[in-house]
Formats: sequence, structure tokens, C-alpha cells
Amino acid sequence: MTEQSTTAPVPTPQPPAAVAAPIRWGGVVWGILLTAFGVATLYIVSSAERADRVGVWLGSLTPGSAWALAAALLGLVIVVSALLGGIRAAQRRRVRP
Repeated sequence: MTEQSTTAPVPTPQPPAAVAAPIRWGGVVWGILLTAFGVATLYIVSSAERADRVGVWLGSLTPGSAWALAAALLGLVIVVSALLGGIRAAQRRRVRP
């Protein structure tokens, strides 16, 4: 007599359905800005002539124009941060049921 196994197959657990994570736009935008700054810096320092011209330009800045340039850069950081904050808030509203 042959013996038959009556063991039922064990179901394998299925992984949860893949849910696409939202894009972290802050990382994307700041990464692009930092990459652009790095590329511009490498472009400037890769040539002695360009580095000298930038040095002359920086030396020719008056205190008022240097403060205006610093204020413009700070404003750029504030604007980018505000835009990214708005994008993040929109993503949170969209994800919540």
C-alpha cells in the first residue's frame, strides 16, 4: 500500500502592494541648486583668467553693492524655501484621505 501525503500547501505571504513614495521636492530642488553652484565654481576656478576676473569683480564691489548682493542671495533662499513649503503642503493635503 502506498501512503499519500495529505499536507495542504502552505500559502506564501504576499508583500504589501507597492505604494509610490511622494517625491521629496526639497531634496531635488536644493540638489539642483547646489549642483549648479558647484558647476559654476568649478568653471570659474578651472581657468586662472576667469578666477582673476572674478577676483577683480569682487574687489570692485562697494560695501553697498556687497550688501545688496547678500540680500538678493538671502531673498533667493527665502523664495525657494517658501515655494518648497507650498509644494510640501500641497503634497500632504493630497495624500491625506
